[in-house]
Amino acid sequence: MPLKLTSTDGLALIVSAPSGTGKTTVCGKLRELLPELGIKVSHTTRNPRTGEVDGVHYHFIDTKEFQEGVDRGDFLEWAQVHTDLYGTLRQPVEEQLSQGRDLLMELDVQGVASLREQNFPGIFVLILPPSLPELERRLVHRATETPEKIARRLETAKTEIARYPLYDYVVTNHVVEDTVQTMMAILHAEKHRSTRYCPDNEEIRSLMDPGIKT
Repeated sequence: MPLKLTSTDGLALIVSAPSGTGKTTVCGKLRELLPELGIKVSHTTRNPRTGEVDGVHYHFIDTKEFQEGVDRGDFLEWAQVHTDLYGTLRQPVEEQLSQGRDLLMELDVQGVASLREQNFPGIFVLILPPSLPELERRLVHRATETPEKIARRLETAKTEIARYPLYDYVVTNHVVEDTVQTMMAILHAEKHRSTRYCPDNEEIRSLMDPGIKT
């Protein structure tokens, strides 16, 4: 059954981007500026990159453990990206949102498509690179991929960018600080939508009850 939010539930900000665009850096800055923002750390079967910490950047597990979770229905969404599996556990997401905590989720486009199919009530943001040559430069500078893998990631990026209609917002990451500010503005605006906003004052809140006629 799809998760349904009430006005007192948290808001899920779901972010994805082609590999090398800077999503991880942007989301890291968001967490620094908004420490109250809940974090949903995805599970993956890929090996950690240099500097990545288990439980902070991803939960790194083997394929057998991942598949067992899929078979039990533990994952809200999961997908195979290249040769690796990525997924988001259902229970922690639903618990944090129901407790009124806003949540930041980093997903690939397949995960976003899965949540859209489930009518998951989140705000979906796609981060784009300034250009394909700049994306290639960033991937090369990262020094974690072979030329063949970089070429494959660039082709994948073209497919991911073409699926922009899945998202509510699209942001180009020219400068990280500017992108972070745009993301914060999106979150702020969405929390103040008339269909979502919940005032602190009980009397005011009662006047905004859906049953009140004006």
